[in-house]
Amino acid sequence: MEPALRAGRRALPVGALALALAALAGPGCAVFRCRPPVPPRPAPGYERLRDAPADVDAGGLVGRRIALDPGHGGFFRGALGVGGLTEAEVNLGVALTLRDRLVAHGAHVFLTREDDRDFLTAADSSLSADLAERARRAAAFEPDLLVSIHHNADPRGAHDRNETQTYYKLGDEGPSLDAAQDVHRALVRNVGIRANQVLPGNYYVLRSSTAPALLTETSYITNPDVEARLRLREKQRLEADAMFLGLARYFARRVPVIEEFRAEEQQNPVCPTLRATVRGPFDHVRMTVDGREVEPLRSGPRLTWDSPVSLAGGEHRATLRVALSGEGSSRERALAFVTTRAPTGLSASFPGQLPWDGRQPLGLEVRGLAGAGALYTDSLFLRVRVCRGSLAPAETLLTMLGGTAWVYFRDGREPIGHPAMRGPGSLPPWQTASHVEVEAWSRGLASRVHPARFVAQAGLTIGDAPVSPFRTGFALRMPEGVPLRDAPGTTGPEPALRWINRDGYVVLPRDSSGAVHVPALPGYRAWPSDSTFPPRFTPICGGALHGRRILLDPEGGGNDAGGQGPGGTRGATLNLECARILAGFLAAAGAEVKLTRQGDFALSDVERVQLAESFRAERYLRLSHAGPARLGTYPTSAAGRAWAARTAASLAALGLPAPPASDEAQYVIQQTSCPALLAAPGSLAGEASEARLLAPGALRAEAYALFIALAREWARAADWPSDSLTVLGDDGRPVAGAVVALGDALVLVTDALGRIRFVRSEPGPIDVALPGDSRLHRRLTLLESQRGAVLTGTTGR
Repeated sequence: MEPALRAGRRALPVGALALALAALAGPGCAVFRCRPPVPPRPAPGYERLRDAPADVDAGGLVGRRIALDPGHGGFFRGALGVGGLTEAEVNLGVALTLRDRLVAHGAHVFLTREDDRDFLTAADSSLSADLAERARRAAAFEPDLLVSIHHNADPRGAHDRNETQTYYKLGDEGPSLDAAQDVHRALVRNVGIRANQVLPGNYYVLRSSTAPALLTETSYITNPDVEARLRLREKQRLEADAMFLGLARYFARRVPVIEEFRAEEQQNPVCPTLRATVRGPFDHVRMTVDGREVEPLRSGPRLTWDSPVSLAGGEHRATLRVALSGEGSSRERALAFVTTRAPTGLSASFPGQLPWDGRQPLGLEVRGLAGAGALYTDSLFLRVRVCRGSLAPAETLLTMLGGTAWVYFRDGREPIGHPAMRGPGSLPPWQTASHVEVEAWSRGLASRVHPARFVAQAGLTIGDAPVSPFRTGFALRMPEGVPLRDAPGTTGPEPALRWINRDGYVVLPRDSSGAVHVPALPGYRAWPSDSTFPPRFTPICGGALHGRRILLDPEGGGNDAGGQGPGGTRGATLNLECARILAGFLAAAGAEVKLTRQGDFALSDVERVQLAESFRAERYLRLSHAGPARLGTYPTSAAGRAWAARTAASLAALGLPAPPASDEAQYVIQQTSCPALLAAPGSLAGEASEARLLAPGALRAEAYALFIALAREWARAADWPSDSLTVLGDDGRPVAGAVVALGDALVLVTDALGRIRFVRSEPGPIDVALPGDSRLHRRLTLLESQRGAVLTGTTGR
């Protein structure tokens, strides 16, 4: 440095001085327009092995059966590096090297593929078919462990991510977790990628495996530095050697073995005893019966559990797992067993139909009994005879299934004319009695014959009272006009609905005025009619949602606000409210619905996925209002992408913004076994968007659009035209926030323009009501040809 500069005697040029002062006075980037520094990409790893394969004790591998699944292949290339390297070829390279290592130490190894191929056929070219064939091939090998080998990709296209992830089979916190932890530790230690995690996984190859199973995502092939290393055979070999070290450690664990697990019938065949014998030391036992954890008694290597209560007749499932803590866990053993209840009797009655006026249908309910108030649900053969009276038919033979049977009668008397023409001293018709006898015999499960015969009797008085206290009849399905059968809630041994049975037979009481009120029927809306009886219904959305199992997951909860608007609105709150509204729509349409949370509390993503799996959900819908509006699916889910497209179309058809589709790698979207969708149709990002979400009817309109999109999952070819209804007050102004009920089934709320938008998802006319609004006392029927109707004040038009 020059002396003059050291002493500060030389003057800077004017321009340079101005720049220097500006740099000192304010943000330098604003002056020089510099870019913020780009953070370095994470270390790619694959430097060197820290542990030598020759130094590990691999004796536990001798004779072990290990299935290796190199992910993807053939048509399915998997993740793609920026330089063109495919995940499929890297997975295979690692698997081939690992196979050679394992075989050299005495293991028996099976590869689901040994070259670049898929398992598609001319009959089925879907990804699910390819995965199913891999799983079948692996299962046929009967492995001690399944290892699926993969390399990751960032679904949003980022190239600066790198992480080691190891997944174990969801729900198997025993050997699958043990194996995953050993392999994961060896990968982290020897591949050397700092970011890492072990996660429960619900990928197809994991959940379909009967053996312990794990899946590795050792690194991100979409990171260019990682891709460059994975091109090299020695780096693939390094990864295979690391996995070999982990597998050797896992098979060296001391693991107890369940040698025997059986069910024994004692004196009472519905109170069985479960017995097990275990080889090797253990200090932890987990036994379940029908999903409920029970406590067996231990005596040395033997375990015994006696059922303290009678089990329901039929099939049952028990599981057992034992472990030596700190060492290893046995594979779970499952046991299926059957308990049979001998029938103990019958009951027969005419529910709610005494006395009977002889003019309406008459239904006899017969129930098989198995003691202690339980139903006998195996088959029973019935003979129903009219022993006294004038019911027809006089004799009926039928088979009872599921514990209940119904027999229908009519009045078999000849007409006797007007009451004034009856002779003096004749019995009034309401004193006429009838008596029915039911005889039953059975053939039980497992060809066990219960030769005893049972008899039940039922009697009734046939009356001719001016007003019968009940009404009976068969509900009709419209527009066909045929009997309505097997409605949701009417099937099974103990149906949820008692006023209508599986045949559509209805028994309803009259009120004090003699009127009959027909309840709402899940899955149906009322068909407008001039008369109450017989009740007429039409299936909502054509019955597309009947019995469908749908899990709704409101994002956030507890400490996770799920996003927050400028005005303080929590996304978690909106998500829960939207889920509750949507659940109401779905339940009204006959679906089975479950929410992951019912309150504002924290719930882990793993717990959410476990709820979906235990519920056996057919669709998983996560509701969000955080981040940009979007419809997100897992990148490889064709069903998810189709669902997102239908949802966007549904939103647009109802006049709502249709957000773009996006790839999502959220754990819950990735791990559910059914198609999953992240629906974020609105955002709390700004004041205007927050206000839109809080506007009258906005959240309900959003939920309704999601409901229609779900219905279209099972009614894709249906033609459902869009429609609207506008509600005006006496002054002609729009009424915002008015509640509108469609067919007494679906409830919408008018927006700021006094309007609701809906689709004609069922044929025929629709009853529209404005319940609970003192300003508007109006009910009308919209004809099928009407569109864009307007209701004005108390008269409407």
